[in-house]
Amino acid sequence: MNSNVKKLLPVADFLGEVLGENTEIIVHDLSSYNKSIVHIINGHISNRKIGDPITDLVVEFITNESKGNKKFICNYNSKTINNKLLYSSTYFIRDDKNNIVGALCLNSDYYEFQKSMSFFTSLLPNYVDDKTLALNNIKENLHSNPEELTGNKINEIIQQFNITPQRMTTAEKTEVITALSDCGIFNIRGSVPEVANKLKMSEPSVYRYIKKIKINKE
Repeated sequence: MNSNVKKLLPVADFLGEVLGENTEIIVHDLSSYNKSIVHIINGHISNRKIGDPITDLVVEFITNESKGNKKFICNYNSKTINNKLLYSSTYFIRDDKNNIVGALCLNSDYYEFQKSMSFFTSLLPNYVDDKTLALNNIKENLHSNPEELTGNKINEIIQQFNITPQRMTTAEKTEVITALSDCGIFNIRGSVPEVANKLKMSEPSVYRYIKKIKINKE
């Protein structure tokens, strides 16, 4: 385990005692994206466990902002595989060279609290349930295997083009694969076969696109 990540384990245990059973606390070691979870408290909230993978949000952040100085992101919405809405925050663990090597994540489930408030909100005719609003602004998907993570991210990006993969031109496929590359999907083992399947392409073709994109960026 990365030494910088290991230092945060007692902090995670401390937060678990303070925040109670309605907040899941996870420590990721990014030495392996596919098995990044090395410590978890209240895993019943997202049904994840030690050895499960990184999330799409953390992958995207590392790819786009890992050289920056941002320490954390707070109070965004995430959802589990069962579409349970959670309120999340992530602290990025960095090494001496400022590289992100891990993450400390908090995911809070306020369902019971919201349910107890339903009577009061029903008395407000113009009230819009914040859960309804939040589900349209999900930033992170919490899944227990890499296939679900990559599959959802690929579907999300493909849907932005409003065209089926079978009808995509070379330029459109290049845009899709570029977007996937930009959010770090190809850092996850097994992502290329998944992309090939979704885009109705061969795996060698996907690798050629990736290589071409990297050359163009350089």
